[in-house]
Amino acid sequence: MLSISVGSLSLPLDRLLLLLSIALAIFVGNILGRNNKQSADGKIATLFILSMLVARLVFVVQYWAEYQGDWLAIIDIRDAGFNIWAGVLTALTLTAYFCFRFKKLRKSLLIGLGAGVFFWLLTATTLWLIEDTSQKLPTVVVNHLSGESVPLDNIESGKPRVINLWATWCPPCRREMPVLQQAQQDHPNLGFIFVNQGEHEAVIEQYIAKESLLLKNVVADGKAVLGQLVGSRALPTTLFIAADGRIVDAHLGELSSAKLKSKLNRLSTESHEVLSEEKK
Repeated sequence: MLSISVGSLSLPLDRLLLLLSIALAIFVGNILGRNNKQSADGKIATLFILSMLVARLVFVVQYWAEYQGDWLAIIDIRDAGFNIWAGVLTALTLTAYFCFRFKKLRKSLLIGLGAGVFFWLLTATTLWLIEDTSQKLPTVVVNHLSGESVPLDNIESGKPRVINLWATWCPPCRREMPVLQQAQQDHPNLGFIFVNQGEHEAVIEQYIAKESLLLKNVVADGKAVLGQLVGSRALPTTLFIAADGRIVDAHLGELSSAKLKSKLNRLSTESHEVLSEEKK
């Protein structure tokens, strides 16, 4: 499952679990700290905020070339562009500092953080066990814009693939199209497939012509079956498929050029590993 729906709002599941974990850590730190009138909730909130800032800054530095032309994109964290290891290292460093500097808060701080981490590990591991971690691309029949039906897995088969689920009525889908179009042109070794969800071929063709998009492999999934099968309740959703057909990564929401580049780097790594295993 990639997302969860709350009324008409769809939230990425991984980010929702992280927010719930942070909230739990702050709550537990506050409750325990009341006993000695030294609540740790402020320190826990500070720790998470600073960790996320460092994780974002390191990510921006990593992909600086992608951000130079768009300064506002640096503060647009909707693309979920964070360096996880930088954030974890910052959190551990700040935890050690706070424990040394504020000894009266040590117990409530550590228990609060422990509760948040335990909740995240428990929920993430449970979801990992429930779902098939080696999930293959589902069997779905889509239509070329000419109306001809074709199994999705037959398109660009044998290559690592990027499959974008989108619709013409979706503003984030429209905003990320130039980024994906450029990536398709820059990476001929990868298969980019644009699977429209729930619209007629004529509507798609009209939109592509109006926007002067130069996209290959645009197909229609008239009943939006693919989104249902991969557990995505929102658009855009982008799947990253290894050469052996495994879904190795996914992104819910608009992709920035930096985030897409980081995802493609991971896809390349996974694909190299697959080739290495096959050679053995």
